[in-house]
Amino acid sequence: MAQVRVMLDMLDPSDSSVESITRLQHITQLQNTLAALAAEETADGEGLRHEEEAARGVPKSRHGHGFSAEIGLARGQSPARGSKHLQAAQCLVQDMPNTLDALALGQLDEERAQAVVKEVSWLAPEHRTEVDALMAGRFEGLGPRKLAGKVRAHAERLDQHGAVERNEIAYSERRVTVRPAAYGMAWVTALVSTQQAVGILATLTRDANSVVNTGETADPTDPTGQARSHGQIMTDLFVQRVNGHAPAAVPAEVQVVMTDEALFADGDTPAWVTGHGPIPAQLAKRWLAMPETDVFLRRVFARPGDHQLVGMESRRRAFPASLRRMVVLRDDTCRTPYCDGRIQDIDHATPHREGGPTSWQNSSGLCAACHQIKENTGWTHQATPEHLSVTTPTGHRYSKNTGPVLEGIPPDKQEPPEEKPRPQVRLSTGCYATKTEWTMTLRLAA
Repeated sequence: MAQVRVMLDMLDPSDSSVESITRLQHITQLQNTLAALAAEETADGEGLRHEEEAARGVPKSRHGHGFSAEIGLARGQSPARGSKHLQAAQCLVQDMPNTLDALALGQLDEERAQAVVKEVSWLAPEHRTEVDALMAGRFEGLGPRKLAGKVRAHAERLDQHGAVERNEIAYSERRVTVRPAAYGMAWVTALVSTQQAVGILATLTRDANSVVNTGETADPTDPTGQARSHGQIMTDLFVQRVNGHAPAAVPAEVQVVMTDEALFADGDTPAWVTGHGPIPAQLAKRWLAMPETDVFLRRVFARPGDHQLVGMESRRRAFPASLRRMVVLRDDTCRTPYCDGRIQDIDHATPHREGGPTSWQNSSGLCAACHQIKENTGWTHQATPEHLSVTTPTGHRYSKNTGPVLEGIPPDKQEPPEEKPRPQVRLSTGCYATKTEWTMTLRLAA
C-alpha cells in the first residue's frame, strides 16, 4: 500500500482540464477494478472463516457470525453496510460472473453493481445467473435507478409469483419515518405503493403549478413577502394537507405500458410505469379493476427486433402534447447518461436557435438540471431516436442507447429484424412500425 501511494505521489500535476478528466476516468476505472477485487476478497474471506471455524469445532449454525461486522469495520463503515457488502460479494462471485467482470473491467461502478444485486437477491441462484446473462454488456450509460428497473423487469418475469408476493410483503411494510437534517430541518419519508406515490407527486406538482400561475407565491412565514420556489410551494402544500388544512385531493394520471399478451391473456412480461419502472402484470391488472380508476387505452407502435418506440413530426417551436407524451414514454427518465432524474423538459438536442427541428428525431426528455447544464458553453448533444451522445467542454464523449419501450420481454419473444419487406403501419411521414404494445393512462383517485 505504501508503495502504491509513493507511485501516485510521483505523478506530475495535469497540464490541462482535458488531461484531468482523462485521468479521472482512469482513476474511476481503477476504483471499480479494486471494488471487484474487494468483492472477491470478501467472498473468499467468508469461505476461509467457515473453514477455520469448522476446524475449531464451531457448530455449523454459527459459522460466519459477526463476519459482516468485521467487513464493515475493515471498510470504515457500519455493520449494516458491511452486511450489504458481504451479500453483494456472495451474489456476484457465486451467481453473477458477467456483472463481476464488468465491475473488474471498470465498466460498472460499485453503486450500480449493488443495485443489480439488490434486485435479484430474492431470486433462486439459477435465476440470478440467467438475469446476469441477459444484462451482460448492457450497463453503459445507465444510472442506478434505471439499471435497477431493467434488472427488476427480468427478475419479475422469471419468478412472477414470487414478484407478486414480494410486492405484497413490501406493501405490508409501509410506514412513515422522520430523520434529522442540518440547520433545524428534518426528512419525512413515507414508504407507500408506487401507485400512491405517483398520485401524491402528480397532485402536489399540479397544484404548485396553479399557485405559480396565479402569482400567489409569497411566503406567508416571511415578513418581507419573499417569493417561494416551486419546490417550496410543493412542500408547503404537503405539510398543509398532512395537517388537514388542504382542499380535496385531485386525481392523478399514471402511464403504464403492457404487452398485449400480459393485458389480455396470461403473459408474464412485467408492466412498466413510465418514469418509475416495472411492476408485475398481475398487479397492473388489479389497478385496472379498481372502481376508482378510469382507464384510457392506446396502442403503442414499436419496431420489431429492438422494440423501440416510433413517433411523429412537428414544425412547431414548442413540442405538442402528443409528441411530448411519446418522448416521455420512450426515454422514461432523464436521457442524460447515468442520470435517473424525472423528465421535466422536452429538449431540442440541436437547439432550435441553431435550426434544430421540433421533431421526434431531435427530441430528448431531460430533467431540469441536465437541461440547464446542456446550455453551458461547450456542451453539445447529438441525438437520434435510438441514441444520445453528449460531448463535454473537454471533448470527452458519453453515450446512451435508447432501450425498448417495454423492458423484460423474454429473448425468444424479441423478433429479429426481417430482411424481406413485411406489411407496415404508417404513423406519420417517415415513421413506420410493425409491432404493437399497449399503454394505459390510469386516472387514479389521489
